[in-house]
Amino acid sequence: MVRLDGDARGWAAGRRAERVRAGQAWLRRWVCACVCLGVGAARALTGGAGPSEEPTDPAWAAVGSLDVGGRLFSATLIGRQHVITAAHVVAGANPANIRFRSAAADGFSSAGTSVQVHPGYTGSSAHNSPGDPSVHADLAIVRLATPAPSAMPVARVFTGPVLGRVLTLVSHGGSTTLFTTGENRADVVFPDFLGRPATYLFDFDGPDLASNRLGPAVPANGTLGAEREATLANGDSGSAAFVRVDGRWYLAGVNTFNISFGAAGGARVAGTGGGGVVLGEQLEWIRGELERVPPVPGGRAP
Repeated sequence: MVRLDGDARGWAAGRRAERVRAGQAWLRRWVCACVCLGVGAARALTGGAGPSEEPTDPAWAAVGSLDVGGRLFSATLIGRQHVITAAHVVAGANPANIRFRSAAADGFSSAGTSVQVHPGYTGSSAHNSPGDPSVHADLAIVRLATPAPSAMPVARVFTGPVLGRVLTLVSHGGSTTLFTTGENRADVVFPDFLGRPATYLFDFDGPDLASNRLGPAVPANGTLGAEREATLANGDSGSAAFVRVDGRWYLAGVNTFNISFGAAGGARVAGTGGGGVVLGEQLEWIRGELERVPPVPGGRAP
């Protein structure tokens, strides 16, 4: 079962509209900084706290490595038998060639039995909002052959506003045993064609404000600090973006891309960043996939 962010229920619908409008207005101001992008598939995080054998917080143990035909990415447990990841890493893959592994719970491991790619996934960024480099609905849910043990936490989905929040990035990129963690701030939230929050984007700030690429050069938009500020690298696709609310961790997004900002179109300096898919608007799809009755081998579903 997907567990929802409790404080989100206290926000009025107007708050959702407010964050979309804010993201759109912010984007119009800074779109020049997003014109020259080199987009790549999102090895472990750049910056941050670095790798460790144990997660700093038990809730992060919901994140495991995802082996897709010998290539290592990440996925997050959202149901006892389901993990969520980036669609572009599993689309078209044979589920038998996918394996989820956890560095926690005495090394839980399970093959996949099915892959459900988000119906809105196109593998294309065509017709995105200006400056949004992501591909449409880059999400997929993999059903596992073996349920995860109760010792593994199941991530709760965050449904509140993501814009401006500090995201804790947790990845197994390039490793089956090591967690890599870091933080960044969601500088921009792009809407989908219905105006709903769809994707987030952050820049990788250096030690001074000269490296700030998104938003005004004010302290609030500067680095989160050494061993905190991080961005995505190749291999981090499918990793998790958590937020902490009232002492509890919630899964706010799935990291899906990294970018290079070119120093053109009025941008101050070149730089890097990344982003992913906002999960709060995907609850209906997620619930539907978790409730889907698996087919009976050699027969029909009951």
